[in-house]
Amino acid sequence: MLIRIKCAISNAYLLLGDRPVLVDTGAPGDLKRILGALKANGVEPGKLSLILLTHGHSDHAGCAAELKRRTGAQVALHVGDAELARSGQNGVLAAQDTLGRIVRPFVDEQFEAFEPDLVFRDGFSLEPHGVKGRVLATPGHTPGSSSVVLGAGEAIIGDVLRGSLLWPNKASPHFFCNDPELNTRSIIRLAREGLLRCHPGQFGSFPGSELHRFLSTASGEVFELSGEPV
Repeated sequence: MLIRIKCAISNAYLLLGDRPVLVDTGAPGDLKRILGALKANGVEPGKLSLILLTHGHSDHAGCAAELKRRTGAQVALHVGDAELARSGQNGVLAAQDTLGRIVRPFVDEQFEAFEPDLVFRDGFSLEPHGVKGRVLATPGHTPGSSSVVLGAGEAIIGDVLRGSLLWPNKASPHFFCNDPELNTRSIIRLAREGLLRCHPGQFGSFPGSELHRFLSTASGEVFELSGEPV
């Protein structure tokens, strides 16, 4: 079961399997929301199997250090973003449009630094942690962005794309992206999974077909799932 936790400026997700896994931890100040969601779903903090961060920005890793202390759970993060966690800073927030430049000063905040316990490179299975699914490296938004693909055909995609505030079931480019070309490759990788639904780090979820629509309209080209334009 996937449960969305609406934080101040982002989403976190609670995965309930044989053991619970928390994906992302919100921004600094979201601790009560996270703990409240655990309690509302009958999860004692000490029973949390793993804390997985889709990337190392403050609105996703902001409460990781405190939750690590309170739950005793290990924190997993891709090696590409490990230095962000160790510094407690976002690094480069490369705005993709005017709106990104407007919101950047409001979201570029420091957070409590921490050392990730599980630093991975490409991905790993979540089954040893009690959830039927796996983690994939999906860099672009940040060098160490990753996504969670679940056995039920759903995926938590971090900030690979965002949902829409105004249009339900629609995907939009994220406000920030360090490497747009690499991010497109990551969208292709997710599209190959035949996903039924995607759950982003911002705003609401959207069907997996939005990945294909984005690939065909964002650049004016139609992409094969091999990643090459045709």
